[in-house]
Amino acid sequence: MKQSALSNAIKKFFKTTTLHGFKYLVSRYFHDRIGWAACCLASACCAAVLCVVLWERFLKIPALLQLRDLASGGFQQLPSVVVCQPPDVVIENFLSRIELNGTNTSRLPATLANALQGKPTDEAQVDLLEHLLQTNNMSLQQVLYAYTPNCEDLIKRCRWRAKPVDCERLFKKELTRWGVCCVASPARFDNISIPPLLGMNVIKQLDMVLQCSNGSRARGCEFFTKYVGEEWVTPTRLSPGLNYWAYLTFTSEKDSDAEKLVDGTCISDGGYSRSQCLLKCTSKKCGCSDPLRSIGIATDAQSLPPCPLRQISCLRTIGLRGNSTCLCLPSCQKVITRTDLEYSPFNEMESCLDPIYEGLNATEVVVFRLRVNIVVSKTFTLMPTETWLTLLSSLGGVFNMFLGVGLFSALEFLFFLFVKLPIAVRESTEMTPVVFNRVDQVS
Repeated sequence: MKQSALSNAIKKFFKTTTLHGFKYLVSRYFHDRIGWAACCLASACCAAVLCVVLWERFLKIPALLQLRDLASGGFQQLPSVVVCQPPDVVIENFLSRIELNGTNTSRLPATLANALQGKPTDEAQVDLLEHLLQTNNMSLQQVLYAYTPNCEDLIKRCRWRAKPVDCERLFKKELTRWGVCCVASPARFDNISIPPLLGMNVIKQLDMVLQCSNGSRARGCEFFTKYVGEEWVTPTRLSPGLNYWAYLTFTSEKDSDAEKLVDGTCISDGGYSRSQCLLKCTSKKCGCSDPLRSIGIATDAQSLPPCPLRQISCLRTIGLRGNSTCLCLPSCQKVITRTDLEYSPFNEMESCLDPIYEGLNATEVVVFRLRVNIVVSKTFTLMPTETWLTLLSSLGGVFNMFLGVGLFSALEFLFFLFVKLPIAVRESTEMTPVVFNRVDQVS
């Protein structure tokens, strides 16, 4: 009798519910109850299997790569082209023009190069180089700017898409994390007018003649390219007396998943890269800022002083390896480049018909040809195919097809579960008072 209210509530729900076949579970006939129980169980199993399949698809195939047109995709087709004189050569120029008083400085250029690359350095040599900078009242930035050759002295000839151009229009002296270099931004290439026939070529061509020597000693140059948002890049050393051909292709992938942008699992700001974020984070950990900033990093106001040479090695080591305590999210746009480099020695330059070789000294220069192949390069957009909204609608369709669970039936079940059922349980547990009538016996 105590459970009569609870059982009556359950029976009433099954009789009036809109769920498929559930009202037959309280049928008067035994065979109906068994048959419909089997049908409901089979439908529930089918719904569970399809839900598992939908969940696996949601986890494994969350998005679709869509190939975009490079002309209208908004992606910069050309990278920043950077030519540098190696920092060890710059330090040699600096040391050759100051008073050394018999001090052995032969290892100092290699010490600075190792410090900038995050390699182990001799602390005594680092302290010696720091002492020479302080004695001459110069910082590392000032030395690099003062003793790095101007762009017109480093880059003698330029040819953009088979058209000779003034190198000063393309290259400007800028500070990068590899030293003071001559940088040609993509916008400067766009400002050069090209004849229509040359503009139809899908391979971007840049030819340069680099003066990579200092007197009788062959010093070499450094070269690298960098797209906005691209991660770590490493310069390539170029030796005088050689022809170089660099064939560059790129792949750009942009994640347009709105959920990642809202949840903050990637950064969509233009020019952002995880490597730059790590460098800024490690600057705070080392207590000093990087005196050589990468191209693309904004010069934000920092109260941290520039790092001394001893700290630069530590700063670059942490920045290159990353740090688990630095919460740097990946960029929503990833750029991956591949550069195939070929080289060959100069042979019979006098008989060469290409005017770029005219009057060159083969022992002092480098002829460098960069080809950016737009045809084989790709730009993709990551389009989400499975989101929480599509997953919810798919699950709702499965439950509605096999169990008849819709919006109103779900509200009906929740109302029964949280309102009617607790009331029935409370009524079933209440004690019904029993009244005994006292009959006076009349003797």
